[in-house]
Amino acid sequence: MSVILNLKRLVRYNYLKVLRLKTSSHSIALGLALGVYGGCLPALPGLPLQSIIGLLLAFIFRASKIAALVGTWISNPLNWFVFYWAEYKIGRLIIPVNIRIDPLSMNIQDFVSVGMKGVLVLLIGGAILGLPLGLLTYIVSLPLIRNYRRRRALRLLRKRTSLS
Repeated sequence: MSVILNLKRLVRYNYLKVLRLKTSSHSIALGLALGVYGGCLPALPGLPLQSIIGLLLAFIFRASKIAALVGTWISNPLNWFVFYWAEYKIGRLIIPVNIRIDPLSMNIQDFVSVGMKGVLVLLIGGAILGLPLGLLTYIVSLPLIRNYRRRRALRLLRKRTSLS
């Protein structure tokens, strides 16, 4: 029970941290979207590819780097098998190779055994999967961030005027 409570607190802490960044709402929403895109790429064991891609894209597009790092957590150990399965299915539509990947038990030996073709299938599948998810993240998060900031500004204004 305490693990779930700690996880809930951690998510809320990062959520508020992102919303309170001292940058534009567009920059935060774009950073989240780019992070989600990077998070859709396969998590290669021992290599923080998702975080590197999210940060690199945030630098290129001048988006919030912290929001990009938070966005990469769309893919986490609790749902990697779903992402691997989706990346594999989408990638196989583009590159029809005959390889077997078990998304439930991927580890470094599995990446080595499927070879470059298998990793390429997962990368292409992840890149394609990341486009609509990143776009959806931007479309949903931008008005939420703007609304949060507007409510917070009104709350602070009311507090200041009541103190005077």
